[in-house]
Amino acid sequence: MCNRASKLYKAVREAVHQQWDPIGVCSYTDEMGEYDSYVPNLCEILINEASEDEVFNFLWIVETESMGLSGDEKATRDFSNVLVIIKNGL
Repeated sequence: MCNRASKLYKAVREAVHQQWDPIGVCSYTDEMGEYDSYVPNLCEILINEASEDEVFNFLWIVETESMGLSGDEKATRDFSNVLVIIKNGL
């Protein structure tokens, strides 16, 4: 993994755990658990210059279909923006 991709992976992984956390586990544990399985796909989406809407769509499907949650559209849109900012900052 190249240095930029490695930095992106670490930054996305941290953001997913600390800022997204749709199932509300980060305050109880440092374990990344289920979230780790979504980080590679998010990084691939971001590396491929996905739009904020594409990032949102991926996260929304994860929240509402994979996790079975009702989802928080505003929070998910806001987090999609955070991920695009992270990617553009590297």
